[in-house]
Amino acid sequence: MEITTTQVLTILLIALIPGILAYKLGNEMAK
Repeated sequence: MEITTTQVLTILLIALIPGILAYKLGNEMAK
């Protein structure tokens, strides 16, 4: 099974978006 660039980008987005949201939420809580 070949992994295409589109699949890699999709996986990265799915992995990153929750992390970014959690990071922003954590910064808000820390204030």
